[in-house]
Amino acid sequence: INYLVKFSRIYEIELSSLCNAKCSGCMRTMLDNEGKDYYKGNIFYDEIVNWFSDEDLTDTKLKLCGVLGDPIANHDLEDILHFFLFDKNVKYIEISTNGGIRNYNFWDNMGEMSAMSNKRMEIHWSIDGVTKNDYRENVNLQKVWENFHTYIRAGGQSIWQYIEFDYNKDEIPIAKHIAESLGIKLYIRKSWRNNADAAVFKSEASKSIDERTYEEVTELINRGEYENNIVCRHKKQNEYFISANRRLWPCCHLQDEYVKGDNLDKILNYYGEDFNNLTLHSISSIIESEWYQNALERSWDKHDPLHLPRCHLACGDNGKR
Repeated sequence: INYLVKFSRIYEIELSSLCNAKCSGCMRTMLDNEGKDYYKGNIFYDEIVNWFSDEDLTDTKLKLCGVLGDPIANHDLEDILHFFLFDKNVKYIEISTNGGIRNYNFWDNMGEMSAMSNKRMEIHWSIDGVTKNDYRENVNLQKVWENFHTYIRAGGQSIWQYIEFDYNKDEIPIAKHIAESLGIKLYIRKSWRNNADAAVFKSEASKSIDERTYEEVTELINRGEYENNIVCRHKKQNEYFISANRRLWPCCHLQDEYVKGDNLDKILNYYGEDFNNLTLHSISSIIESEWYQNALERSWDKHDPLHLPRCHLACGDNGKR
């Protein structure tokens, strides 16, 4: 896919809140460690058809990722992909996965589907190392490489997403050589949250995003010491997030706040607990609601009664993080 291509709309869909991994920086791992309850399950094929049957997706990008889970854990995935690719003729789908589950036949079929779609379907492999993949705890790296090569041999389009940590930066040249030999793209990513004091796996490279730690910025936000300079991906790219618990948010960051507990109470108390519940409302009616159309952007002002500090943490300082 040409990343300069513009899409009329982007949906990120969390098809599952289930995952084989136990990454230390993942919200699901944190919830599990704290014994907190959250929806554990998948979005079903029939629900996807119901939500999107009337949507024109021919100029739409789908990102199958999420806050909590891995989309490969959803056993309706192949049917869902067929619906989007061949019934709805979606422009492009990217699927993010740690690659550590499912069998040879599944990945062979996925590679064939990608090829049949004229490369409109692409797997983003989250593999943070070549011989070591420490951040992706509980993921069998040998199994990952088996699935990776099965998919590629079947003709599947791939991108290797490699988060740079201190533990794996020495393997980046090896990763570049492997990617080049296979004819796939390698993206070396930096994640600012790996600059947090609490991060188990550190990344000195992440300081290039913001040299302040996650805790330092959070403390400034808690004291109200920040400017109203948000660059919102939802507003800029017409992007939306559908969570595994059937909520339609502007982005994954607000779903992250939602699953934490009471961080969005001011919104839910004002507009109703189910104002963005897709089991009760259509996509279009939620998008056309007062909050999406007007109140969300007003709330970026830190003096607004419905202000959400998370918006600044994620997209403030002109979107640098």
